[in-house]
Amino acid sequence: MNKMTNIITLATLLTACILTISCKKERNIEATIITDCTGTYLRFNSKDYKVCNLEKTENFTHGQTVEVTFKKMDDCDGSGNFPTTCYLNHPFESWAQVIKIK
Repeated sequence: MNKMTNIITLATLLTACILTISCKKERNIEATIITDCTGTYLRFNSKDYKVCNLEKTENFTHGQTVEVTFKKMDDCDGSGNFPTTCYLNHPFESWAQVIKIK
C-alpha cells in the first residue's frame, strides 16, 4: 500500500467511527421514575421521556432513581394509544423505549 491509500483508509475508518458514535440514540443514564395519571416517565436533565413499554417499569415506584438504557423515539411503536385517565397535561421531550433498567 502506498501512503495515499493508508491516509484514505484511516480517514474512512475515522469518519465511520464518528458517525457511529454521533448517531447512537440509546442512553445508559441515571434517571428518576415519574408516575402520574398521564403515564410513566423517565426524568433526566430536567426533561421527561414518556415510557412506551410500561411493563419494564412496573417494579419501580414514583421518585425512585434508576439506571436505565433507553432509546428516544418519535412515537410509541407507531401507536401512541394510551388510555386517558385524567385531564392533566404532562409535557415530555420524546417517547422512550426502555432497553434495560435496574
